[in-house]
Amino acid sequence: MITTGAKRPFPPLGDTLFKGLVYLALVAGAGVSVFPFLWMLSTSFKDRNQAITLPIRWLPDPFTLQNYRDVWAGIDLARNFTNSVIVSISVTALTLITCSMAGYAFAKKDFWGKELLFALLIGTMTIPGFVMLVPLFLLIISLGWYDQLIGVIIPFCAGVFGIFLLRQFISTIPDELVDAARVDGASELGIWWRIIVPLSTPAMATLAIFTFQGNWNAFLWPLILLDSKEKWTLMLALVRYSREYSTEWPLLMAGVVIAILPLFVVFLVLQRYFFRGITLGAVKG
Repeated sequence: MITTGAKRPFPPLGDTLFKGLVYLALVAGAGVSVFPFLWMLSTSFKDRNQAITLPIRWLPDPFTLQNYRDVWAGIDLARNFTNSVIVSISVTALTLITCSMAGYAFAKKDFWGKELLFALLIGTMTIPGFVMLVPLFLLIISLGWYDQLIGVIIPFCAGVFGIFLLRQFISTIPDELVDAARVDGASELGIWWRIIVPLSTPAMATLAIFTFQGNWNAFLWPLILLDSKEKWTLMLALVRYSREYSTEWPLLMAGVVIAILPLFVVFLVLQRYFFRGITLGAVKG
């Protein structure tokens, strides 16, 4: 007896070939992406002669940690590292507070002109950031924040992307929860803190990663605003090892390895929420 519709014991040859090509392309893409990081890590343990040797010697011989000692002590990296930590954590914390409050207002509150105001906010995302540099710099000068870390923190303590992201996520929270809290006598601040913030953890973790990474790697605005070396962030300090005619590659790569470690730590801590957060668009557009 012949049974129609029975599953084939093996997938068609064309499907297998296609999947093999996809996996091969993914492996090739991963290799291209990982290559610079492997070179960076390898170079950070080499001396200067090995760093410029061709073809590339992937295994340092001799293996040395002197580059890390020199870069940490040579440019007062501890102070610059601390400045970057202060700026990045402060901006991230303030961004989460302001954007979650604004997202809650746009998602769950009714007020005149809400849709128009939200559309205007989204429209500002089309304005190039360079256009705002001069007026922002003049504002910081008038406030007396030139060459101060607060001048690097406050201008970026809120962002349209963060408001949009959290507004979209908070819109998926049932209105019944908010209404029940109001009936129980909870204030708007209490609703935000006890209901909105805990339920918005995936979106806030996603925003925290993006914000921390963006401010940790920020270069242009700190370069414009910070003049004193003791106020420099880590990225500004590392530029000292890039010269017009020569670059101390082992020292620079050792500094870069130190610089990216906090990013890995933040991602590892928040990755569980991050992978949930990046699928927000599949929940509600």
